[in-house]
Amino acid sequence: MTGMLVVSGLAIALFVTQGFSTAVYLSEELENPRRNVARTVLATLAISTVIILVPVVAITMGASDLSTLTGGDISSMVTAWSNSAVGTFVSLCVALAIINAGIVMVIQNSRVLFASARDKAWPEPVNHGLAKLGRFGSPWVATLAVGVPGALLCFVNLDTLYGVTGVSVTGMYLLVAVAALLARRGSHAHTPAWRMPLWPAMPVLLIVVLAYILSQQETGYLLWTGGITAVATLYWAFYLRPRRDTRWLVSIPEDTQE
Repeated sequence: MTGMLVVSGLAIALFVTQGFSTAVYLSEELENPRRNVARTVLATLAISTVIILVPVVAITMGASDLSTLTGGDISSMVTAWSNSAVGTFVSLCVALAIINAGIVMVIQNSRVLFASARDKAWPEPVNHGLAKLGRFGSPWVATLAVGVPGALLCFVNLDTLYGVTGVSVTGMYLLVAVAALLARRGSHAHTPAWRMPLWPAMPVLLIVVLAYILSQQETGYLLWTGGITAVATLYWAFYLRPRRDTRWLVSIPEDTQE
């Protein structure tokens, strides 16, 4: 039973390690992306796992009791085994990490929004606006389109935010696992690319675990994520797909060798 509770809580835990996939968003800027994106993602995942596990273990072992641990007052827990100065320092580090993560997410997602406009995924007026670059070559309109709604979400209930986010990230990884399972079929069978070890066992295992995680989430969070996914699917089916010759013109750059 305890094991199942831990697994069902992974929807939130997945979001904690979400940053390791940022290399995928910036793959166009990497040399030899077919090789280097996979290496960068795995290396970042390994580093972030260590960085995350060390403080989590320290905080868990330093908590005086379970109620203190679940209360989430990190500053008080640190102060309990050190002093107020260390507690304040840790709190400032946490705040700085949150700000840094926010900046990274805005840059990452505005890059995706800019690329979607460049590849003509929207009606032409929207493409023209989102593809605008500033004097320093930055996609400022796309950045505002991501950053302003993100700032407004600060006023949304925190439980709702992490619930919907956790479900959406879990659903995304479920689709990635399905894609990995099908990636060696058809026209992709002989494409030169990084090969996943233990395939197809790992994708199948992930699909089973992630499907179970989703089955344990609150209905409201599932409905929010399902609604967003449904709108995106309808947009693809009724706007992008019928205009495949003029919309969503994704080009894959050739790998450049060093």
